[in-house]
Amino acid sequence: MKEKIIVSDFDGTITKQDTLYTFLKTHAQDEWLDVENEWLRGDIGSGECLQRQFALVPNLSDKLLDDFIQTVEIDDYFCVFNELRLRNNVDFIIVSDGLDYFINRILDKHGIKDVKIVTNHAEFKNGEFVMNFPNKSKFCKHNAGTCKCQVVSALRPDYRDIYYIGDGTSDNCVADKVDFLFAKSGLLNYCKNTHINCIEYSTYNEVINYDRLGFSFR
Repeated sequence: MKEKIIVSDFDGTITKQDTLYTFLKTHAQDEWLDVENEWLRGDIGSGECLQRQFALVPNLSDKLLDDFIQTVEIDDYFCVFNELRLRNNVDFIIVSDGLDYFINRILDKHGIKDVKIVTNHAEFKNGEFVMNFPNKSKFCKHNAGTCKCQVVSALRPDYRDIYYIGDGTSDNCVADKVDFLFAKSGLLNYCKNTHINCIEYSTYNEVINYDRLGFSFR
């Protein structure tokens, strides 16, 4: 059994803004918010939500996607974090209910390699996204495209401590299933309302300097 692993959400956690929310807000027809609210109420799962929302983006094109990805900024300290955890031989995994099409291209844009990613799969073909959900679980109470609880459960036998970093609704269900939780934004409010212990953070700088992680800076 290894000592620890760090698990992180992507949108709004590694990126400064929620990537998909920002893209849809900018480019989708207004009805995308109605679909978002269905998801927030729990009426539909995230897979159906994503498929219906991206169908509401008119004139979806390679250029539109390329131009958008060039605007996406990541946490100012994430690259330093990734270098440190590699140097300290700490396992790390991104677990997202977003789309690998965006995640892989954003990481590549910032020169970030050697990161394992568990998320939903999307390919852009003939002017539309073709999606599938290889990490879906029939036991997921929220019908998520990527069941984060299932991912954490699969990691549990191999690690003494699981650290989790998140910010939003898709992180709520896993908040009480990890050993150390870094929370901000909506996830932080959820933890306060449900009395789940967490470490409040704003950037990856707080993660880097968290004593229990024991990163060596030499």
